[in-house]
Order: sequence, then C-alpha cells, then structure tokens
Amino acid sequence: MTRTLLARRLAFLSAAFLAACDAPSTYSEGVLEEPMVSVEAAASAKASPVIAPAPMPEPPARNPGRVRRGVITAGDIDDALNLAAFTRYQAKARQDLKLPMTNLSTPVLAQLRGADGKPAPGVRVTLRKPGAAEPFYEGYSGVDGMISVFPASLGAGQLREVELRAIPDAQGAPMVQRLKTGQRAQVRLPFNGAWAPDFLDLVFVVDTTGSMADELAWLTKELKGLVRQAKRAAPGVDIRYGLVVYRDDGDAYVVKNYGFTKSQSDMQGWLRKQSTGGGGDYPEAAARALASAAAMQWRSGKGERLMIHVADAPEHNNRAKGYLQAARAAADKGVQIFGLGASGVGPEAEYLMRQAAVQTGGRYMFLTDDSGVGYGHMEPTVSCYRVTALSDLVSRVLRSELSGRRIESAPSQIVRQVGSYRNGVCLN
Repeated sequence: MTRTLLARRLAFLSAAFLAACDAPSTYSEGVLEEPMVSVEAAASAKASPVIAPAPMPEPPARNPGRVRRGVITAGDIDDALNLAAFTRYQAKARQDLKLPMTNLSTPVLAQLRGADGKPAPGVRVTLRKPGAAEPFYEGYSGVDGMISVFPASLGAGQLREVELRAIPDAQGAPMVQRLKTGQRAQVRLPFNGAWAPDFLDLVFVVDTTGSMADELAWLTKELKGLVRQAKRAAPGVDIRYGLVVYRDDGDAYVVKNYGFTKSQSDMQGWLRKQSTGGGGDYPEAAARALASAAAMQWRSGKGERLMIHVADAPEHNNRAKGYLQAARAAADKGVQIFGLGASGVGPEAEYLMRQAAVQTGGRYMFLTDDSGVGYGHMEPTVSCYRVTALSDLVSRVLRSELSGRRIESAPSQIVRQVGSYRNGVCLN
C-alpha cells in the first residue's frame, strides 16, 4: 500500500458500506456475515462502549534515552485475557465498519493447574459436547496453562457446557470435567504439566506493497536474533521456517508461498530477495495470503505452530469473510496467528487481525510512533499496553510460547505505558 490519502480511505469505507448493505444475512462456519449487529448486540454495544485508549503518559523518567532513532517500537494486546473488553470492541467495530464478525459467543475459558498447584502448559486436551462420542476440539493448554476455545467459531454451535478431557503424557486415564461456557474456570489436574515442545513451525506472512519497506528491512535484519532467543527458550527444539509474501491484484504478483525449510540461511535468502512495490489503493490480498499460509503442511503433535502476519491494510471488503475463514482453518490445525499492525494500519485491518488472533490463541501487536520510524501509527482501540522495541516484543512472544510461561518486559525495556497493566490484563 502506498501512503493512503484521507480521501482514498474514505472512498474505501464508503464502498465497504455499500457492499455490506447489499450482503445477505447468513451464518456460516462461525462467521457472522450480516453487516449490522442484532438488536441485543447493538444495545449491549451502546451500554458498554468500546474502551477508549487512556491518555498517553510521558515515558518513565528512568528511560528518557531508551529509544534510539531507527529502532521500531511496538505494543501488544492479548484479547483472550481481556475478553469482555474485546467483545464490546468487536460489536461496536462491526457496527461501524460493516464487516463480518467471528462468532465468539459461549467461549471455553479455563486455566489448568497441576497436582503441585502450578500452571500446567502443554497438556493435551479435548473438548466434547456433553455425551458426544467425538471431540470438536483437540489441542494443548497454552501459556500458563490457559485454554481459550470458541466452539461457535469451530462450527460446534453455542454450547452451555462442554466436557473437558485432560490427557497425561504418561499412561493413565484422562481427567474428565464438565465446564460451563462463558466463565473462567480453574481446573486442578491429578498430574503435573511440563511444556517441552518437540518443534517450532514459524511462518511469516508479509505484505510487500509499497509502504512496507521498514517492516521488511526489520524482519530481514532481526530474524537471526529472534531465532537465537527462541532456541535459548527451548534448547534442542526443531525449527522450520516459512514465508508467504503478498501484494494485490494487478501487481507483479498476488501471493508467493515459499513453503517450509529447516535452513535459516534459506529463510534469510528468501527475505533478501523481497522488495516492496505495488499497492496503490488501501486494501490488499490479505485473505488469500492467510489462506495460503493456513494450507501449508504444518506439523501436528506437541509443538508450536506460530504465524506472524505483518500488514498495514485489510483485505478487500468483499473478501473480508475469507480472512476470518482462513483464521478458522489455521485454528483447526492448532496454528496461532499473531498480527502485527504496521505503519498506516487503519480500523479495518485492526478489526480483522484482532479477530484472527483471539480465535487462534495469538496476540495483536502494533507499531507505535515512539521512534519516529515510518508513517504515522494509529492508536489501537485498547485501554492498556506497554511500548518496547519491536524486537524485544517479538522475542518475548516466542519465548513465552516455547517456555509455556508468560514473559513480561523488563522495566528497563519499557518506553511508555498506557493505562493500568498487569501480566497482560488491563485493569482500567
């Protein structure tokens, strides 16, 4: 995307509105297509408006020189830890933007703890409808033993209860417990959890249109250091790398998928071959790129499957549903999507990327203006976050997922804090 003029963005929003008004009202595979929220949802949105970002305080006194010019800065939000605020945002944004919405109703929210009382990441779990012979979900407990699963988005419908089965690594009977949906539960296991992933499949999906030069240069430069940090968090982990780049119709290419490689040198070579160009309007081929990445040969079993989507623009309005369906396909394979909103990102991209992240167990990351790199950066619609160097943030994400425990920024890394923040949860 070239630097978007206000008139162009307004034109896109007008087109999105007209297209949405013509769209049929249907429900399919966990994606709500009707452009307007229901009466109940609209009333809820009015009663609980989107939380506006808190005023930005000055950087902490201890860090006045922390940001060096040219160092890209970023923050993040884990919407699964702030689900009430996210659902209010989702309903309001859907009403304003007239774009599809993933059905996140009746979520299964739980934290597993072992017999020792400690969080139990990496425990194999299944979820069933009560009395069902087969599960509708199979996966592993995440960082700090957390489980956030959305049955409706997986096609299982809106459920009041589910049957959770936690399966020990060693031979033994699974622990079975019924959980009510829509409320957080603490589940105590008769065994302990220990997260030691066998592998890491790490795929970057990158918008390479004209305005993405800074982000592409950052990834090419920082990949080696990020991988080094990942290996320290999980010594001996078997890493595969993947790269998907995309532009839009009418450009030199729409989507290029390089597949997987175990060679870091190959990955670096793929990145060095890339250049930015094309675009010219606001939306790009994000849905087709995400679908291509989700269709890759991801490994199954006890490992990490991480997709980092770097973009500054959404998919075209008439393909927005495809973006959410691609996220659903990723969730079916246990792939977590971490969106990174780059320079010039707007409300449409934030809305779609955050939905993809929350339904797959990822996070939404976003660049900030603190270092003056690139075009201006939109303030995210969240009530709290911390700003650090982007490389520090992505490193923490990788180390958290590989170690099974949430890793927070060191005080010396924090450039700025917005709102009241504690371990990923917004308290304001």
